[in-house]
Amino acid sequence: MRDCVGRCRYQILAVLLALWTWCESPLSTFAAPSGGVFSGGVWQDTERNHRRSPTQVQRQLSVTKRSAQNTPKSLPADAQGQRAAKTRAALASGAASLAEDGQSHMLAEGDWRLKVRVAAVTGTDMVLLGDIATPLGEMDKDVWENLRTQPLWPAPPVEGKPLQVSRSRLAQALQQALGKDVAGRCVLPPSLVIQRGGMVFYQDDLRAYVVKSLTAQLSAMPGEVELGDFRLPEYIFLAHAQQQVQLEPGKLAPGRVPLRFAVQEADGTVLRRISGTVNLTLWVTAPTAAQAMNKGDALTAQAVTFTRVNASQLRELPWDGRGGPWQLARAINVGEPILQSDLVSQLVVKRGDVVNLIYSRGNLRSAAQAQALADGEPGATIPVRNLQTKKQVFAIVKNGNTVEIH
Repeated sequence: MRDCVGRCRYQILAVLLALWTWCESPLSTFAAPSGGVFSGGVWQDTERNHRRSPTQVQRQLSVTKRSAQNTPKSLPADAQGQRAAKTRAALASGAASLAEDGQSHMLAEGDWRLKVRVAAVTGTDMVLLGDIATPLGEMDKDVWENLRTQPLWPAPPVEGKPLQVSRSRLAQALQQALGKDVAGRCVLPPSLVIQRGGMVFYQDDLRAYVVKSLTAQLSAMPGEVELGDFRLPEYIFLAHAQQQVQLEPGKLAPGRVPLRFAVQEADGTVLRRISGTVNLTLWVTAPTAAQAMNKGDALTAQAVTFTRVNASQLRELPWDGRGGPWQLARAINVGEPILQSDLVSQLVVKRGDVVNLIYSRGNLRSAAQAQALADGEPGATIPVRNLQTKKQVFAIVKNGNTVEIH
């Protein structure tokens, strides 16, 4: 009795799902060729499957139920740690097999594949294999010349309007048009976006465009500039040749720089903007500490060396190596950049020091002994007391033992 009730429930559920699918299934506007290149006769933009039969529904429910029963409740608390330890041990012992110089050798000698692009344009009424794919490996030129002109399916009906083909639909279309052998050699993207007419810029094109556009501004920056870690759109479509892509960079400074690609019409109207970023690294030669120094220590030539540093790691402008004498406003470790805010003028006169007080005006010049009433650096004006007259005057510090009144 229970088995009968269970079967009835499955059948009712399957019928409901079939009815819902029939009512809700969306049809795209791009019709497939009459030869049945795409089963169902329509383009699909996603991986959704709205046409499961009752038998497929029952099978899926059964598999899901068995999978849930066989799935362990939880993993040991240290499972991840154990796997990580094994990985570290394999790497340390050299037991792990790694690709040489980042290269992969997946194709045997004489073997070939066809890599399908993520985006493509076609200029004919039929989409050709050469429009969407490029050969990889050792492929005979004559073989490729024959394959590249192989028609696959009708081009999109509206020029300049991209349409998307899901991976499953793409695999099905290639198999029907090329056969299992050639279709099995195709490396497929998650989806293919194709447009009739116009042009497409790929990520490599956009990267080269960014470098070329920013070269003049980057050359004006001090030090050496490097651009890396590009995060750009995979592709940008233009509807026709009169449209163009214009780069709108953000403020150029060390760190991540925002980018915007504006698609413009011939009259300059911006149709859309696509965002991206690039990391700007600025290497500058900056003074660094050759030895550890404490706050108040005098900065000597022996304590300074010059090192190439990443400007993004500098919280302030580095010292330009000029002026002085200087002393440290904070403690600095070996190899740490010396910033302008790290230095203060070295005190050459300290409160209580006896100095020579020089008075000069025109041809008149006199000298006397005076006592400093405050600390002073070269060029600073400090109060001093004339030891002969006991009067307090203000004088300019010239060096460690001389102050002067003008």
